[in-house]
Amino acid sequence: MGEDGRRVAAFGYWAGYAGAAVSLAVWAAQQRGGVAGPVRKVPSKAARAADLMTAMGVTVTRWDMAETAAGGPFPEVLQHEIFLNCILARPGCPVFVPASAKTDRRKLTVIGDIACDPTSDFSPIKVYDRATDWDAPALRVAENPPLDVTAIDNLPSLMPVESSEDYAAQLLPSLLTLTSLESGVWGRAKAEFDRHVASV
Repeated sequence: MGEDGRRVAAFGYWAGYAGAAVSLAVWAAQQRGGVAGPVRKVPSKAARAADLMTAMGVTVTRWDMAETAAGGPFPEVLQHEIFLNCILARPGCPVFVPASAKTDRRKLTVIGDIACDPTSDFSPIKVYDRATDWDAPALRVAENPPLDVTAIDNLPSLMPVESSEDYAAQLLPSLLTLTSLESGVWGRAKAEFDRHVASV
């Protein structure tokens, strides 16, 4: 982990990109009265739009830590058709989609849980209890109106070229410091390892 406590290498961007694509496919299937079929990896982003949601003309409401600092609940989430959850859930994480969303009045019909942590007590999405996969990307959790959740836990694999190149570029600076195992990212990793071993 970096000095700021964040991961030095993560698949987040490409997971979000692929998750947005799958979420739009799920939404499109709903509009045709069905449930989304299988998804497959693409050769590269060149086969798709550069920034998926914007390129597809989807209006995006962006929320980050400042917008969610009040801790919820957030009924405005239910007033969007598609909700993409991209947070790392930790203790104290607010609930974005409560279990009652299945029966609440809502415009929400698709949840793309990019973070995909359905069994965690800290999950901010309380309407489903299991991951989906490439063969069955949508889990219908409510009807009239439909509410589908897509929660694929290996989203970066849908875009292997970009995911691998990006991850390698993020990791390379840390690999170049392998000669200094007592300091920097490697020293912090060792300290974290020791802390967890001591508690076993």
